[in-house]
Amino acid sequence: MMGNIEKYKCTLFMHTSPAHKQPKKRYKKSEAIKILERMEAEHDATKHPTIDKRYLAPRLHSDKTANGLTKAITRYITLRGGMASRINTTGIWDQKLSKYRPTTMKRGLADIWATYQGKSLQIEVKIGADRQSEDQIKVQQQQEEAGGLYFVAKDFSSFKNWIDQL
Repeated sequence: MMGNIEKYKCTLFMHTSPAHKQPKKRYKKSEAIKILERMEAEHDATKHPTIDKRYLAPRLHSDKTANGLTKAITRYITLRGGMASRINTTGIWDQKLSKYRPTTMKRGLADIWATYQGKSLQIEVKIGADRQSEDQIKVQQQQEEAGGLYFVAKDFSSFKNWIDQL
């Protein structure tokens, strides 16, 4: 019995020791994300004028993950008077075949399609070491040749700087 306890302690130490795993860097919201959250609060206060601002739930955003960054970008464009939509090009899971069926959408489409100030925008979201595929580079070239704008968003601050200059 004593051997099992020692074995557990050893295993616990291995999985929690600093040499095994480095602590994650704490996420700090950028000023751009804070601006978006303030815009959300102002929008909610306008939408619900009879409710005291103190009782409105805050809308929190983050650009730490691809999903969070995509949500922040689509929301910012919408709050600025544009139209934005997330594009899902993932196949559909087929239980009978036990695999994904390919989508009918063109390969390489950007994650977000938007219209802002009369301009056609495509925004590709890339987090960390993620890079554009060959198909995504082709779609970028086609969008730009057609007169549209294309942006690869790696964080919300750089996206905000780009769109605010349009």
